[in-house]
Amino acid sequence: MPHSQARTIPMLPLLPPLTNFDDASRSVVSYLDEYLPLALWSITRFDGSNQIFLTVSPNPLHIEVGETRAWPNTMCSEVVLGNAPPVSSNRALVRALSRDGRWEGIGAYVSIPILHNDGSLFGTLCGADPSAGDSALEDNLALLNLLCRLLGTILDVDYQRAQSVRLAETAQLDAETDPLTGLLNRRGWNRILEAEQTRYRQFADPGAIIIVDLDGMKTINDELGHAAGDEYVQRAGKILAACAHPGAVVSRLGGDEFGIALPDTQPRAVDYLLECLEKAFRNADVCCSIGRADFSMTQSLSETWDTADAEMYRHKRSKH
Repeated sequence: MPHSQARTIPMLPLLPPLTNFDDASRSVVSYLDEYLPLALWSITRFDGSNQIFLTVSPNPLHIEVGETRAWPNTMCSEVVLGNAPPVSSNRALVRALSRDGRWEGIGAYVSIPILHNDGSLFGTLCGADPSAGDSALEDNLALLNLLCRLLGTILDVDYQRAQSVRLAETAQLDAETDPLTGLLNRRGWNRILEAEQTRYRQFADPGAIIIVDLDGMKTINDELGHAAGDEYVQRAGKILAACAHPGAVVSRLGGDEFGIALPDTQPRAVDYLLECLEKAFRNADVCCSIGRADFSMTQSLSETWDTADAEMYRHKRSKH
């Protein structure tokens, strides 16, 4: 039924225990889709630059999971900035706020921020419908706010659990440490990348993978000996470990190749790390080629690794 027919929605049904943010998001979207139907209900993520749709109801607006939109063009950004109410059935207001042509036909919207316990923005509960309707959405604003506060609480519990698991994973070092550099070896890298893939699908936190390949290793080994080659690799490993922030995963992937996985890291922080690496390598007289690829909902982390690897080889070829 159109949302204009809905009034105060009924009590929340009995639900199974919601042990993670994914389950809670799906339950909230499903519940609202049934009892306060709009053309679209969704849970979205703000990653610092874009709005990412994490959970969406079946909808005629062709919005899909993983779709991204530039944050400044969204109605949600106007709500977060305090320039618009969190709920409106006023078609003229919605039209005035819309900076994205794809929302031109929208007559009503919902945008309720989902916050971490520290008050920082995770994303929004977002709803939209072509019909302008009556005050049904405004009548249920208190419940919509409550649902978002509950989602924020579950989110932070999930984050704390993920951090505990991450710390436990990085502690499994005995069989996963490279003996020459003391960094994670490829086996450990593969395991952690697989775990981070699951977490990224849950939270869509920004991040990146950096691949570093040392230049001229064969020449060093041939002309100066393998001891000199080992010292060169160790020097590079120390630089990587020193520049990487505590949450980074630094690994020696092969003879002269290293990887840095940067979960939950904003693009500008990745830029800063690259600047640190380039300066430190130059000062230590270590020549290398570097590739970077940012996390994307359209790629697995394994594919992101491949993209970073390809960028590294492009960098290497550009030197010749």
